[in-house]
Amino acid sequence: MDTITLSKQNRLFWLGRYSERVHTSIQLMMEFYDSLLDGSGMDYQAFCRKMGIPCVYDSGEDFCRRYLFDEESQYSIVSAVEAMLGNGMVLRETISSQTLAYLQMAHSAMEMASRSESPMVELQWVLDDIMAFRGSFDDAVEEESARNITKTGGMVERISLMLRLERHPERVEHELRKLLNRLYKTDLTPDPAALKTITDRALDGVAVDRIALLSSVECLFHI
Repeated sequence: MDTITLSKQNRLFWLGRYSERVHTSIQLMMEFYDSLLDGSGMDYQAFCRKMGIPCVYDSGEDFCRRYLFDEESQYSIVSAVEAMLGNGMVLRETISSQTLAYLQMAHSAMEMASRSESPMVELQWVLDDIMAFRGSFDDAVEEESARNITKTGGMVERISLMLRLERHPERVEHELRKLLNRLYKTDLTPDPAALKTITDRALDGVAVDRIALLSSVECLFHI
């Protein structure tokens, strides 16, 4: 197995994190839009607090719009889309032009959504394009370790969001076990203390505070 440079590891890992962040976050925002449409409202202040981002929004409507499409905010989903595509472009030779095209289509769909007064259809296109990217990525990337680094990044992001937002707690241990299984198929070097905390929770059922577990997940890799 060829050694993957640290720079390339970083790009692959963050490609996985950003693609998962975009996919999961858009799914959440579509749920929020549904809540607004049926008049039940949404606690966007609690969302911001859990995510650790500034709550600079005036209303649920303002939150949905700006959290999705504010290009000036580093916390917005559109900023994650830009970062996802940026990493993909640098990795073009690794992931192939055909696979990169799905990221470009997701970016274009996001731009169309930002211009729409009712962006649900265009946001679904973003989700579809990311799923197509994942399928093409699996087929195009020959180096198994490279594939596993990106998938590891995606798993880290998924677990981080689950813990931050306290969603699907019944799935956390299962996702942690998947992460550990994937980790050992990569060239990544995990932080020993963070790895022990995750292993204790995932394999030995040791009770770990949610915040401590989140910290371990976020500190697992220093790349």
